[in-house]
Amino acid sequence: MKTKLSLLFTLLLFLNCKDDTKVLQNETLNPIEYLMVNNANLMLEYPEINSISIGVYKDGKTYNGYYGEIDKGRNNLPNDSSLFEIASVTKSFTGIITAQAVLDGKIKLEDDIRIYFDGSFPNLEFENRPIQIRDLLTHTSGIRRDFSEVLAKMFSPNATWKDKKEIQNYNRDTLLKDLMTYKLDTIPGVKYEYSPFIGPELLVLILEKVYDKSYIELIDEQILYKANMSETTMSLTSLEGERFIRSYTDEGQIVEPMTVIMSGAGGGLKSTIPNMTNYIKYLLETDNPVIKEMQKPLFKDEEDDMFGYFWQVNTDGEFMHNGGTNGSTNWVIVMPELNAGFTVAFNSNGDTSGTLINRIANNIINDLERFPKKNVYFLLQNKIFENTDKGIAFYKTSKAEKANEFDFKDSSALNTIGYDLLGYKQNEAAIKVFQLLVSEFPNEGNPYDSLGEAYFINEQYDLSLENYKKAFELNSNNGNAKTMIDEINTIISQS
Repeated sequence: MKTKLSLLFTLLLFLNCKDDTKVLQNETLNPIEYLMVNNANLMLEYPEINSISIGVYKDGKTYNGYYGEIDKGRNNLPNDSSLFEIASVTKSFTGIITAQAVLDGKIKLEDDIRIYFDGSFPNLEFENRPIQIRDLLTHTSGIRRDFSEVLAKMFSPNATWKDKKEIQNYNRDTLLKDLMTYKLDTIPGVKYEYSPFIGPELLVLILEKVYDKSYIELIDEQILYKANMSETTMSLTSLEGERFIRSYTDEGQIVEPMTVIMSGAGGGLKSTIPNMTNYIKYLLETDNPVIKEMQKPLFKDEEDDMFGYFWQVNTDGEFMHNGGTNGSTNWVIVMPELNAGFTVAFNSNGDTSGTLINRIANNIINDLERFPKKNVYFLLQNKIFENTDKGIAFYKTSKAEKANEFDFKDSSALNTIGYDLLGYKQNEAAIKVFQLLVSEFPNEGNPYDSLGEAYFINEQYDLSLENYKKAFELNSNNGNAKTMIDEINTIISQS
């Protein structure tokens, strides 16, 4: 059995199967470089992915790596000077400035936002609950994506020249005019609904008013200067434009840079990988109380995801934000308990790139959690694909000889390889790997679930049933095992 994210990845594997697999390398690298190189190579097997840029901070050191090609066939890697759109990660900067304003006593999270605007806005409340500042930060204001017909076209690949001109001309006067006529139909603070631009822009109006400074001045003073991010900018000079990397759809079409509207607080910043690792370093190393305030959870949605000052926050202290345009996507993830964090960016976007950016982010999180040991998946995968029996023998030898260097205590490596083999319809080989998995982790339920699935796919129903029963015995909350037990019993009874 696998997670939802893994299932999405397997679906992609089925759609993009190749005749051979990429050789995963290089076990002589240090653990951070090893995880960067191998996770990037894994993603580059997909033709939709052009280039991957990764920056990692760990225990006071930073590592930057660049892989693939900006433009297919040109052999042009990104580098430390390459500028890319961080898109909605810009909101994390707005969140920090808002946290500063709260600690400075300039604003309160419970403030009715209308007290900061000239004019009357009786429409900005529903059932006597007004929109508060915290609602803007957590995307729970009740202002939906349909707020503006003009802005709704921002991410449309079919936007006309006229549409783009209207987007460029959308300004604060237009925003406030639209705000006066917008009708809420949801109680603010109750339901999460992502607001790409309106929430951040309303916050900027408030922040600029209470500080009497522009948004750019606030970013420069409160973040960029302190974090040593001199290459991060909202607008590009002609020289900087030459360093701005092209972006693509998954289908290989060049995408124009996203139009920066109003202040750009919703997604206008451009940066480099070294600057973004400096950002992560600052967030982890500073003793600025604002960063602690920024991590506070302010809202929990129905799926138990928690949100703070635009950041998504976890109970284990991690906080993160992602961003994307029609032709790029990226993550910034900070892990205080591990004194680590990273950013990863693709210069492509679409269904495949969107799934794979989540996959590589998830992989890097797992690899940082096992640091200083390395992910054994990359050591084993190619060996097992070349010859399953020899690969399994290699696993046993490596476990005896390299247990101090590689993480053999994590069952997910063999589990993933087994599903890789199923994706390539190598069912017998997958069964052998899952049998090894069960023998290595006999007290875990998931290995039996996976072996049961492989037997089921191979139409060996008696063995499948036996393993699903064992999986359910070890974990009675395994709904998948219960469902499969019922399904197999039906199949057997009808045969």
